[in-house]
Amino acid sequence: MRNKHLLYLVLCKEYIIKMRYFLIFSFIITSFISNTLYGKEKLQQIAIVDLRRVAAESKAGKGIDSQADDKNKESKKEFSDLEEKIKSMESSKLSGSDPRKIEELQLILYDMVKERRFQISEAYKIAIAKLEEIVKEAIKEIASEKGIDIVLIADAVIFSGVSCKDITVEVIDRVNKKCEHISLKVIGNKNA
Repeated sequence: MRNKHLLYLVLCKEYIIKMRYFLIFSFIITSFISNTLYGKEKLQQIAIVDLRRVAAESKAGKGIDSQADDKNKESKKEFSDLEEKIKSMESSKLSGSDPRKIEELQLILYDMVKERRFQISEAYKIAIAKLEEIVKEAIKEIASEKGIDIVLIADAVIFSGVSCKDITVEVIDRVNKKCEHISLKVIGNKNA
């Protein structure tokens, strides 16, 4: 019975997400039709932007990903060195190591790894939030300069009977001009 409820919740969530996109698209189409029917001379100018591509291809986005990879590699090396020391203590009968002490050290190491992953994840979220603000600012500027009334996320557009200008490349260029680097500052990390 519980599985049916979970499945129902998952299906409801998916339905809500699809409905949100449908409502956004419906609003845009309705707006377009009403402007045409009521004789407004200027049709709405619509553009799309691929945010994933902006994050992946902008210098700041690439830098954030690179820094996160570097931080993860540093942590992995640091913790694997500690793990090796614990293993050598475990295998060394000469030191007379207490098995409970070794187990306790392994738990401490596990907690340290978990905490570091959390710190890197939080630093990544903060850096991405900064990038999102810069991207939004760039989109607003480009839309204003080009007389674009509506900018949609490319993933939200399934079909459009109206021509939509793709401004992704222009947004990437503008973001690169505004900010080439965003630092990934890991709190509690001596190398931050």
